[in-house]
Amino acid sequence: MVDDSCSRLVLFKPAGAVRQTSNFDYTSGEIAPPAPRPWHSTDALMILPVGAEHAVSLFWQERGGPFLCWYVDMQAPFRRAGGGIVTWDRTLDIVAGPDLTWRLKDEDQLAQAVTLGWMTADEADRILAEALRVGAAIDSSAPPFNERWPDWRPNPTWGVPVLPDDWATAA
Repeated sequence: MVDDSCSRLVLFKPAGAVRQTSNFDYTSGEIAPPAPRPWHSTDALMILPVGAEHAVSLFWQERGGPFLCWYVDMQAPFRRAGGGIVTWDRTLDIVAGPDLTWRLKDEDQLAQAVTLGWMTADEADRILAEALRVGAAIDSSAPPFNERWPDWRPNPTWGVPVLPDDWATAA
């Protein structure tokens, strides 16, 4: 954990860290049961504003490489459970380069989620509105996009975190 305050939770997720996730099949509509899966390809710093319907991540090439991009997941507000946090990804994302030029990602999957009955059209509209609010925050360099997070580096003594033994029951 990097920071835990009344306004946000900031977590570091290095390449190789295992997290519990479910895979979604946007063709069949099947959702796989949660399972441990390793994070790969990048190191990530996740900024989770308390009560927000999004999380902001920063990605670096793994093992302390250069800063790559900002990545915003539209998701249910996080909640604490057991030794971790739980949230629900809401499909739509934002990718922003180091210069804060941004674009939406996975609008097709958001539309498919409505078709599959995973959410209503009204819910999809609210998710898109949240993404556009975050986009406006990026455009105006509002926090955390005006903070020095791209220059941040983890403590070199930190190991790779592990899932707790009771990960499957931390719901």
